[in-house]
Amino acid sequence: MDKTKQRNQWLIAVTVVASALLLLVLILNLAGVNAFLKKLLLLLRPLLIGLVLAYLCNSFFRFFERRLFARIQPQRLRRTISLIFTYLTLVLIFVVLLLLIIPQLIDSILNFVLNYESYLETSIVEINKLIGQINAKLPNAESGQNAIPLLNATEVKTAIGNFFASINFNVQDVVKYLSPELVGSVISAASNLVAIVTDTVFGLFISLYLLATKEKRHAQIMRLRASLFSDGVNAKITRVCATADRSFGSFLKGKLLDSSIVGVLVYISLTVLNVPYAILIATIVGITDIVPIIGPFVGVIPSAVIILLTDPSKVIPFLLCILVIQQIDGNIIAPKILG
Repeated sequence: MDKTKQRNQWLIAVTVVASALLLLVLILNLAGVNAFLKKLLLLLRPLLIGLVLAYLCNSFFRFFERRLFARIQPQRLRRTISLIFTYLTLVLIFVVLLLLIIPQLIDSILNFVLNYESYLETSIVEINKLIGQINAKLPNAESGQNAIPLLNATEVKTAIGNFFASINFNVQDVVKYLSPELVGSVISAASNLVAIVTDTVFGLFISLYLLATKEKRHAQIMRLRASLFSDGVNAKITRVCATADRSFGSFLKGKLLDSSIVGVLVYISLTVLNVPYAILIATIVGITDIVPIIGPFVGVIPSAVIILLTDPSKVIPFLLCILVIQQIDGNIIAPKILG
């Protein structure tokens, strides 16, 4: 008994020392480890994309297979139809989002180009109002002198016109500025984009394969676990995985519901305030709200720019509206759904 205990103690000591040495080697060769991990992630990127897509699509797949088409026989036909409808739903969601965002974004840009001078004059008037309010509160307001000079519409238009007139590249200028480094970076960016698209396509097929054969893959994983771990350890792993899946799945569904509610509230509020492109802005805010913490701020910036291009006087009401909705969401809606 003492020998067994002593052998276990030696085994633990050797494991601890080996782990410490391995950690030290990894720290001393951090650059090489990072390069290796980067290459490994690039190699496994299609598989990771496929796993994520399969996990996200599994809820739709189960709904179609177990509920909507549950009476279709044989089982292979039911599974095929469920897979088709699952990915049609994914494509439909993507297309609807594009149809909501792209046309209105193009419309806002064209509208800005056609009404550029009107928007510029309105912006200058609003900015001068703000400057006047600031000047009125400064110490030298009684002397009648403005601490901050007001903008002159003619001078601003002239300055902007001169700026765009100075940007006059011909073909020779473009060729002159195209250095080998710039050409190389452009080619690198294009190749990275092609690689991402290719990996996404492969990931889509991997997710399709995983969903179609998920029972077989589950049985293989269970056999592998049974060969590596004891029954007690396997039971703990199953319990932890089930809890993580239930918690993450519930959080994801709740977050999607919460973000949808935020998008609807933004749309209703902007419609009441007569803010332009309410659907586009509500879609952007709702989608970015899915990202925790920084999502709302990321969505507000492009939305504010779109409003600034079309109706500058609506920017401040829009920001106040978003602030109120985020307070309601953070203190009432999200705790009720995600709590």
